[in-house]
Amino acid sequence: MSLLFGVATADHQCEAYEAAWEDVRDRWEREQKLTPRGRATDFWVRYREDVELARGLGCTAFRLSVAWARVEPSPGVFDAAVLDHYRELVAAIVAAGMEPVVTLMHYTWPLHVQDGGGGLIGDAFPERFASYAAEVARALASDVRWWLTFNEPDQLIYGYLKPWWQGEYRMPPGLPAGAGTAEQLRCVRLAMRNLFLANARGRSVIKAARPDAMVGANPFLLGLPAWLQRFLDWRATRLRTEGDWDASGRRRAWHPRGGGRVDLVAATLSATAERGRVLDFSRPYRLTSLRLLVPAGSPVEGADGTRGAVVAVVRGSTAETAVGQLLPGATVRPVAGYDAGLDDLAAGRATALLGDDAILTGLTARDPGRWSVVGEPLRLERYVVGVATGDAGLLQVVDEVIAGSPARPLPEPRCPGLRRVLRRGRLRAGVRADVPGLGFRDPATREWSGQEIELVREVAARLLGDRDRVDFEPLSTGQQVAALSSWTRVLDPLLRAADLVLCALDSNWWYLGMQGRLPGWLCPPGCEGQQDYVGVDYYWGIRNIGIHRLRELTDSIAGDYAHAPVWPAAMRRVLLRAAEMFPGLPVMVVENGCVTVAGGVPRAEYLRMHVREALRARAQGVPLVGYLCWTITSNREWGLAFGPSNDFGLYHIELDADPALERVGTPAAVAYRELIESSGTG
Repeated sequence: MSLLFGVATADHQCEAYEAAWEDVRDRWEREQKLTPRGRATDFWVRYREDVELARGLGCTAFRLSVAWARVEPSPGVFDAAVLDHYRELVAAIVAAGMEPVVTLMHYTWPLHVQDGGGGLIGDAFPERFASYAAEVARALASDVRWWLTFNEPDQLIYGYLKPWWQGEYRMPPGLPAGAGTAEQLRCVRLAMRNLFLANARGRSVIKAARPDAMVGANPFLLGLPAWLQRFLDWRATRLRTEGDWDASGRRRAWHPRGGGRVDLVAATLSATAERGRVLDFSRPYRLTSLRLLVPAGSPVEGADGTRGAVVAVVRGSTAETAVGQLLPGATVRPVAGYDAGLDDLAAGRATALLGDDAILTGLTARDPGRWSVVGEPLRLERYVVGVATGDAGLLQVVDEVIAGSPARPLPEPRCPGLRRVLRRGRLRAGVRADVPGLGFRDPATREWSGQEIELVREVAARLLGDRDRVDFEPLSTGQQVAALSSWTRVLDPLLRAADLVLCALDSNWWYLGMQGRLPGWLCPPGCEGQQDYVGVDYYWGIRNIGIHRLRELTDSIAGDYAHAPVWPAAMRRVLLRAAEMFPGLPVMVVENGCVTVAGGVPRAEYLRMHVREALRARAQGVPLVGYLCWTITSNREWGLAFGPSNDFGLYHIELDADPALERVGTPAAVAYRELIESSGTG
């Protein structure tokens, strides 16, 4: 058959938020103080515009996802008007000469499924998913042949497992802070089993509505050295008992623990992937943003006023890493601390100081009338409490305090951090001493005050029964991580490499289940072979397991796309491997795409290289039926603050700055149109 070329999008990333249809990710983004989707791209209203853009590219396929929370707003109640809307969307795709590709669950599910039935790990999940799938199939099957039950099912388990090199769970629902390794792995096993069961039952109801339907799923595949991926798959098939799997997965959640000089840090610590590699994070307790501070009366009123100007940033701060992206026309002046930045402003060595507005506001309060915070928020920041990796018991108490939960019996003090505090009888906390309102020590009275000081005192009260049993250590920006670090950190790069080689969760376990090569307690009998084609999601890869490249790969999975390792040849390799594993089945690239620039490679060039490799795989005998580019427009990328480093759109939308949400073509759109025209396969 001819090769389908298409584009894709996801309901949560493009449909505007509606309180009546809130899904589990909406709540997750609110609780974790991530960037909410807001209007997103207003696709619910403007889908015809985006369908027309895809048609103009020469596309012959358009992938969309159905919002389960909209279709089934309460248990067993299906909204006919919502189903009619999706019928109209599918009809518009068909009328434009494109094949609709429909995803039933794209990383989201209704709150009533999570709260009333345990979500993905609840006993009722497979049947509840099948019931929902049946309703959607009855509404759309006459016009839809290509289906995906679950988007990237192999990634959904990371709502239950937090690798030790990540400071927090990557996606909902997340487990309580006190959930240990055993509980995480138990939930992972339940999620994997339920996903296999739900896929089989979902496929069954779709095939009942349309016997010639093509049903599959699209696991997220990493480009790894061929020998390593084959070893991982072989090893996973040798793990026959639950204990075997837990022993393998334990490496993903365990880390050798060693304490620093403080027990916790509550010192304007922003949650970042870099810091998450060496700390565990509490739930966020404050949302702030990067803004500019200038002398009172300065003509600078915002980011535009910094072009050609000198902007001070504190070394080790998130402002230092973001300034190049946020203020591209500015000259950057790194300084040792905020007071040094104020000195530079006063002396005229800098025009503005970029920093967290929570800190900047505190600085203006120290010297009223001298400084002003100006301009719009440039990037959201989430303040968290940091503890040493693996100090789950201590983190549980911190989370309870932040959430305002009633005091509960202390968790069993298995973690070293909690044991040390209880044995010592005092809590050691790293805090700010120079930011009024957050962490401040009055120079005259020596009294401590501020939100972070009160938070720490409440933790001490719950742990030790006395809010004054705290030793405060003043920390400046750049000292927070070091105060919690220990000698074990030197082992981190080697441990991450070992985890990749030894953890069964890095195998292609979804494919292995479809092959019938997993034990029945993980992939129940009858769940194997439940696919009509092989879906592939491929973005990033590494030729070898060098420490630097491995770090880039794991960071890209956590959302650091701008530095992701680009390896086009792996596209052909994963396609050849998929065809080898499932002879006779069609193969589809369900997702492949790039942010504005990844690893130094612009999006247009990335697409040229990867489409070329896909076509080479087809020429070598892979029964490739489709290539879908992620994505048609800029979308809300799963709670990240929008910017070039997470913008996959062929058509750019200024999601935060343009009320009209105008779609603007990029060089990648031109490149993709040319690729489709020149392929000769459309």
